[in-house]
Amino acid sequence: MSEAGRRDLLVVDDDSIIRTLLAAALGGHYDVVCVPNGAGVPALMAERKPDLVVLDINVPGSEGYALCAGVRDQATLQKVPILFMSVCHDDENFFASLKTGGNGFIQKPFEMPALKGRIEGMLRS
Repeated sequence: MSEAGRRDLLVVDDDSIIRTLLAAALGGHYDVVCVPNGAGVPALMAERKPDLVVLDINVPGSEGYALCAGVRDQATLQKVPILFMSVCHDDENFFASLKTGGNGFIQKPFEMPALKGRIEGMLRS
């Protein structure tokens, strides 16, 4: 949690429009850090200790599933909730996100109220 008592969110997505949209829509309630790729994400997470990660499955620098699995291998990051996002909405991607340690999945394009609700629910549990 940030110093101001707000929850920290890390958004990992290569789409600058998605990053800008999420920073604007979620920034009123959370401290949001957005990065365009998976490079350095485990180190950034260890430093910032986000309360939740929103992770696109297809990000440059590290495929989302591998990134999630790598984060889960670090003891201090094992309990950070990870919400996967993807334009792919088949069962294979959903189950792969859970198998690698994800806590949830939302399909792009998404409705902002649905995303906010999913984030709030994951932070409460």
